[in-house]
Amino acid sequence: MGVRISACQLAVPPGTEDNSQLAARIGKTADWILLSTGVEHRRIADHDDDPIELAAKVAQQVIEEVGPPDLLIYAGAIPRQTLPDSSAHVLGRLGLSGVPGFSVNAACLSFAVAVRSACAVLESDPAVNRVLICCAEFASRGRNFTQPESAALLGDGAAAAILESCDGECGLKHWSMQTFPEGADLTEVRGGGLRHPFTEPSGTEHLFEMDGPALLRFTVPRMRRFLNSFLKDAGLSPQDIDLIVPHQPSGRALEVLELFGFPNSRVVKIIRDYGNCVAASLPMALATAMQEGRINRGDLILLTGTAAGVSLAAGVFQW
Repeated sequence: MGVRISACQLAVPPGTEDNSQLAARIGKTADWILLSTGVEHRRIADHDDDPIELAAKVAQQVIEEVGPPDLLIYAGAIPRQTLPDSSAHVLGRLGLSGVPGFSVNAACLSFAVAVRSACAVLESDPAVNRVLICCAEFASRGRNFTQPESAALLGDGAAAAILESCDGECGLKHWSMQTFPEGADLTEVRGGGLRHPFTEPSGTEHLFEMDGPALLRFTVPRMRRFLNSFLKDAGLSPQDIDLIVPHQPSGRALEVLELFGFPNSRVVKIIRDYGNCVAASLPMALATAMQEGRINRGDLILLTGTAAGVSLAAGVFQW
């Protein structure tokens, strides 16, 4: 038995913020933003918008395309509230009473980890034949405008995908993940938990903070070793991969993939149009590739990326 990704869609808020609109707020020029981040414009949700509404909207689109799920996994880094988890709210919006749901939070790698989890459930539980994975990330609400690079990176977006059991060889063929906690302080939102609860005076604890240059120096050599080992264990080379669908951390981070041996023409890049949408970035990139007809039956698709932690992950999915 195999597993296929039967549908994948993205959705974004209607509001667009280009670099000329943002430049004055962070004390930089529009050209500096594009050069430093690779982002030209990003979608920004209104203050009163509810991420659950956008997640349910895009989830409904894939349900109409494929059918209702037996399980819902909310794969996001930014919860609507602490309890209950976001999957319950999406299920409520969709009218799916009785369908099980839970959340996966692996920061920017949440979708990849959810795919791994969904495949495990589909392969082991005969009662589950269809899994819906969705999330909506309103990352712009956590921007720290005193940190120009990270503030310019973040955007808002949502995505949903349905995975199904199927006959044939399709499915997740190889998976690996590593976490290096010595880099945990390089990307943080410290507030919201017990360390800095919301009852404390407001400060930067509840905003996204990142040391971009240090993070890149920390991540690149580890990612090189990780991917080399991953491909060796899978019995593959970079040339065997038909399409790379990565998380969209920044323009510079995506350029590094070419240094690892992956042709630039095979890397899906949406960072320029949407920015870094945290956990929604990877499925938004996958949805874009599917809409553009870049994936064919039998293709080997590499889902990969990095996340706060610092975590690295990769999975080869045969279409």
